[in-house]
Formats: sequence, structure tokens, C-alpha cells
Amino acid sequence: MMLTWKWELVIYLWIAGIAGGAFFSAFLINVITRGKHPQLPKIATFLGVPLVLLGSLLLVLDLGEQLRAWHLFTRFRLGSPMSVGSWILLLYALIGVVMIALWWATSFEPGEVRLTVISGLASLVRPAARLVGVLTWIEVVLAVLLVAYTGVLLSATNQPLWAGVLLLPALFVVSAVSTGMALLVLVLRTGLGKVLDTLFGGEGESLPGETLHHMGMTSLILGIIELVVLVGYLVWLAFLSTPAGASAVAVLLTGPMSLVFWGGVVLVGLLVPLVLEVASLKGREAVIGSVLASASLVLLGGLFLRAAVLLSGQLA
Repeated sequence: MMLTWKWELVIYLWIAGIAGGAFFSAFLINVITRGKHPQLPKIATFLGVPLVLLGSLLLVLDLGEQLRAWHLFTRFRLGSPMSVGSWILLLYALIGVVMIALWWATSFEPGEVRLTVISGLASLVRPAARLVGVLTWIEVVLAVLLVAYTGVLLSATNQPLWAGVLLLPALFVVSAVSTGMALLVLVLRTGLGKVLDTLFGGEGESLPGETLHHMGMTSLILGIIELVVLVGYLVWLAFLSTPAGASAVAVLLTGPMSLVFWGGVVLVGLLVPLVLEVASLKGREAVIGSVLASASLVLLGGLFLRAAVLLSGQLA
């Protein structure tokens, strides 16, 4: 069977999910801690904007007629994954760039002289910094749409592996939040987060060990939830959907993508990270090597999941 959606779209779904999941996770942590970690949404934005720009490039490459890509933005088509994805990516990236500019402008103290032109530009932009709070909430909504819309649209198709399965959107959302959290853990544990925060006007403060411990616990919980949702998704298809859905499960579990599913999704993306997370959190202090390995494998597992679902759905 000819594949309509290929690896370019798989990678786009992966990195878009990471970007949206990272911002949602960072925002939620900051809210739960009552604003104690404002650097987290900043770091997630600094990481997310390049990712969604790369995702936009992959969408253009997937179109096959790159010079006509601008037509995606002449109108909004709700039934087209390309149209919906393009607009969400565009708005997410634009608001992210504006937020970065506002954070940068506030890093210049009024009257401070570094470079006359730059400090003058910062003084013009600084009054708009009060909008960051509103823009952050808008960005959260876009982040949720970014991680959820693909699963919703796929479940509305007539492909047996996707059609009418309500747990498919849930699977994509949990996976996106899990991979987004994994990216944050990697960045914070390696010290890159402090560098990014400092570059854009922050103080480069480290998160307290307790917060990092809670992030590790959250990663563990997300992995368990994703495993449960994945099992529920397969059971739904095998026993509660149409006969075509049951046959589609066989394509996923024993067909051409079975190695990607069992080796990539289940083993690399879920079981091994869960074991590493449990091992690293037995004591109060996490074992850094296990944490970094677990986060890296979760990121890879997110890629394998999207490849298995998207490509198998076209083969069923």
C-alpha cells in the first residue's frame, strides 16, 4: 500500500508533541508551586520555538510542492491535518517569539547602557511586558491543541486502526506530555536550562532538589499512565471495535511495524524507562545517569509510538 503520510510527518508529530508537552508541563509545575519557578515556562519556550519551526519545515517537505506551501495559510480547513497543524504551529511559534522578545526586553534595566541601539529597542518593547501573563495562557491553550489535535483527527477517519477509538487522542496527549517532561528533565539535569535562562535575561537559578525529585516522580507516573492507556487502546481495538479494527491490531502487533512497536514503543519507550525511574528514585537523591538515560529513552519512545500508529494505520 502507498503511504500517504511518511516519516516527515511522523517526525513532525513527534517534535510538535515534545514542544507542546514541554510547555504544558513547565506551566503546570510553575502553577502548582505558586509561581516559584518562572524560568520553567521560559526554558520550555526557548526550546519549543525552534522545535515548532523545524516541524513547520517538515510539513512543507511532506507536501511535495514546497513552493506552494504558503497556500496552507490562505484559509483554515478543520478537516485537514496539514491545515490545522500548520496554523497551530504558526500561532504557537509567533506567540513564543513575542514572549521571548518581551523577556529579553525586561532583562535591560531602565537606563542601562549596553549598546545604544539594543537598549533603545528594549526600552520600546519593555512596556508590553505586562502582556506576558496573558500570552502565557494563550500559549498553554495552543500547547494543548498541539498535542491533542492529531489524535482527535485520526480517530475521526475511516482507518480501522484509528477510527472511533477515543483512547487514541488520550494516548497522543499522554505521550506528548511525557516526552515534553523528559526534555525538561534532560535540559535541567545537564545544566543547559541555566544557560538558556541566563541568555534570555534570567538569573540562571537551579531548581531545588525537591522540585527535580517531584519531576522524576511525575515522569514515572506519566509512564505508567501511558502504558495503561496503550493497553486500553489495544484492548478497545481488539474486542470493542469493528472486525476491521481487530485485524488492524494484528498489523500493529505482528505486521511490518511490530518490531517498532514491541522494541521501540514498549521496551525502549516504556518498560526500560520505568525500571530506570524506579531504580533512580529509591533514594531521595536520583541517580543522574539513570535519570538522563530514562529521559532519553522516553523521547525515543515517543518517536516510535507515532511511527507505529501512523504508519501501521495506513497498512491496515
